[in-house]
Amino acid sequence: QHCKMDYAIMTGGDVLPMGNEAVTAIHKLFNWANTSHRGLLLFVDEADAFLKHRTQDSVNEDLRSALNAFLYRTGDQSSKFMLVMATNKPSDFDRALTDRVDEMVEFQLPSEEERERLVEQYFTKCVAKPVKDSGIFTSSKTIKVEPMNLAEKLREVARFTDGMSGREISKLAVAWQASAYATPDHTLSTEAFDARVHELMVQHKQKNTWHNQATTGEERKTKL
Repeated sequence: QHCKMDYAIMTGGDVLPMGNEAVTAIHKLFNWANTSHRGLLLFVDEADAFLKHRTQDSVNEDLRSALNAFLYRTGDQSSKFMLVMATNKPSDFDRALTDRVDEMVEFQLPSEEERERLVEQYFTKCVAKPVKDSGIFTSSKTIKVEPMNLAEKLREVARFTDGMSGREISKLAVAWQASAYATPDHTLSTEAFDARVHELMVQHKQKNTWHNQATTGEERKTKL
């Protein structure tokens, strides 16, 4: 809306199932992008899914060909389209691709102050004033919250969720909502509130363990 450009969204995962048809699809995409009279903003989510290092074992011939086609179409500056790529694993990008990046923007994990605002926002949306389709339920029935020092509780959650993403915090609010709707009178008790927070912390720790194990495994493969 601000830049007045046309826009399109795709994901890197869309390319993988195409096999040997991916090259043709990529050329069609950029041919279409060049027809825009206002300029096109092309957003590629999970771009690392197909723009990986060409030397990686997971990159087969079809994927390598798709990457080469993408590099060919983005080799020069263009007044017809702007390319925006999102990834959680920038180190996986092919070197030729990173050379084409003009600006990099890092979205860091939220600070404690930001987490406090997120916790309050999602609690309001899913529990205090639930709106239809705010969580995993289509209901917007009122939820009762057992008497507790809610402001302090939410500040505690912000402290406990250090290192967590906004998505994880939103899922915590959905879990609170589910706990309340599971009761006959739609009440969120203090016990359920604390239990969901504890479960989130345990799950977050387990995910980090898996991630570290996977990273260590990749490093060993690289050394070999």
